[in-house]
Order: sequence, then C-alpha cells, then structure tokens
Amino acid sequence: MSKRAIHLYSWDGGTEADQDPPEDVYCGTDGDMTDEQLTNDWRYVTCKRCLKIHEKELAARAADDRDQKVKLFDEAQAITITLGHRNISTAIKALIRERDQLKAERDNLREDRDGLLEAGAHLL
Repeated sequence: MSKRAIHLYSWDGGTEADQDPPEDVYCGTDGDMTDEQLTNDWRYVTCKRCLKIHEKELAARAADDRDQKVKLFDEAQAITITLGHRNISTAIKALIRERDQLKAERDNLREDRDGLLEAGAHLL
C-alpha cells in the first residue's frame, strides 16, 4: 500500500477572533485527512497538485521579479543619462569619487573649525 500524500495546510492557529481552521488544503483536495497528511512546511509536501501549484506561483514571482529588475534598470539608466554618463557603472564610479571628495572636504573643514576653536579657546 502506498503512502498517503502530504498536503500543504498553511494554518497557523488562527487568531482570537477566528480560531477555525480553513476548510480546504492548498490544492483543494477534499476529504478527511489526518494530521500526518498535513504540513505547513514545503519541505515535507508530497502532493503533486500542491507542488505544481507552488511551482507556478514561484515562476510567476520570478517573472514579476525580472520585470521589476528591468523597470529599475531602465530608471537607473535614465538617471545615468541625465547625469551625463553613458552607462550605470561609470555614473556609480563618478558618484563614489564625488562622495569621497566631499568627505575629504568635510574633514578638512572640521579640522579648520577645531583649530579655530582651540586658538580662540582662551577668549571664551
């Protein structure tokens, strides 16, 4: 006799207001199932329908992620061009160089300020 399939049953115990478990398992299979046939951890799911649905959801999520990356890249490319650079890596390198120059200038200003404060400290 073959083992019974283990289905995804993503019930976390509910809330105080609604403690009733959901009526169906992830794949919609009907019937009475024992606790051994239900899990909320994908690593233990053996139901082919549950796994197929999960694969489709992962593929859709991956496609959405790719679309989001393309959108963000296009936005970054547009910003890069408005900054006068031909590609994103050149713009990033230029921004890093500018940031480092500003940090050095800030540090020099702080040193000058501290020197002035020390020189005029006896006046306070």
